Amino acid sequence: MTSKTLAKPFIRHVTSRGYAQAVPAINKEVKLQTSVLPNKTFVAALDNGSPVTRVTIAFKAGSRYEPQTELGLAHVLRSAAGLTTKNASAYIIRRQLAQIGASFTASGDRELIYYTVEATQDKLQSALDYLNKIVSNQEFRPWELSDNVPRLKHDIAALPPQVRAIDLLHKAAYRRGLGNSLFIAPKKIGNISSESLQHFAANNLTPSRCAITVIGDNQDKANWIAQALELSSSNPGQDDPTTYYSGELRKEMGGDLAHVAIALQGVPAGIPQSLALAVAAKALGNGPVTKWGANNSPLAKAVGNIGPFAAAGFNVSYSDNGLFGVILSVPKDEANAAVKSVAKLLKNPSLSADAVKAGKNQLKHQILSEAEEGTSLAESLAAQGLYSGSAKSPLDLAKDIDQISANDISQALSNAAKNKISMGAAGNLVFVPFVDEL
Repeated sequence: MTSKTLAKPFIRHVTSRGYAQAVPAINKEVKLQTSVLPNKTFVAALDNGSPVTRVTIAFKAGSRYEPQTELGLAHVLRSAAGLTTKNASAYIIRRQLAQIGASFTASGDRELIYYTVEATQDKLQSALDYLNKIVSNQEFRPWELSDNVPRLKHDIAALPPQVRAIDLLHKAAYRRGLGNSLFIAPKKIGNISSESLQHFAANNLTPSRCAITVIGDNQDKANWIAQALELSSSNPGQDDPTTYYSGELRKEMGGDLAHVAIALQGVPAGIPQSLALAVAAKALGNGPVTKWGANNSPLAKAVGNIGPFAAAGFNVSYSDNGLFGVILSVPKDEANAAVKSVAKLLKNPSLSADAVKAGKNQLKHQILSEAEEGTSLAESLAAQGLYSGSAKSPLDLAKDIDQISANDISQALSNAAKNKISMGAAGNLVFVPFVDEL
């Protein structure tokens, strides 16, 4: 018996800071415009006729770029978005955005941080002025960072155990770089100094590490935003590549359930094998697609009838590496058999033609559905630009998915299965096998 607990992916679970909510976007087929400016800033625009415009400014400033002596900087940086800068106080920022009915959020993943503003067309210019003030010349005043400590503690306390398992999986698989946690360690809260944040922001919030995407306006607007930003011109140098090591990390938390993330090394973003593995992850299964519906996915069949459980395949691709695997929540007494069954499926994958077809349809549905939510689309285009210097529209991605053959998926799965298994686990782990037992 399965549940829909994991129907929503936990891979890019992030903390965010936001004000208000915006009206849903109206999406239609239009041409995506992209370019790279002389200062190496990537810009993209998709004018879909929406009455609400979304603008995202993204930087390569995720947790993978944190120095090992200052882990947690990226979490504090995104949590501090909207605090006082050299151009405006936190009070003025909040008040003015509320006055014009705009919404601002800051979110992030392991490689990128996103600053997004949403506003109606007639108030866009005012919203962009404050977005510029938020991103440029951040001050990180010590007393405001102290006031922000409760937010950080809440972020940590509110983490679902599945997210903890995914976080542990990355640490076990990569150790450093992509293995750095998305979240600050509790013992580090309050110990990140203003000077450390200033140094981290100056090195990573730079034009050459920036992408600007606009949904609901043209590329001229994106170019204007790029020219108006007041960013540091420092060059942090070449980013260190992340190596896949494999391993396991466990966090005993008690309770009745075990939450286990198992994965193999995947592939980087921007190559055909990445889409093939994304289709394979959907084909493995993400729980029933209808309420009270049966789950006949390969994952459900592999786990068997062991009582209530949730299992979902996932594929996450970064600029130079990736993970392909399964996140599983299962009663503690059934964890041994369930985890071994899932590991066996990953090492000996076999997907039917019907499963592949279903995987393609589900992936296209996810991509096109997220495109209707302008913020997700803006962040996706920014990530593509920073990864590869180019971006594809949701419709183009859907066409690429249609071109993937069963042989492409089989080959990608075969290559992934050659790698060692990594595992992260949280919850009641009494009966969870160790990775060398899989």
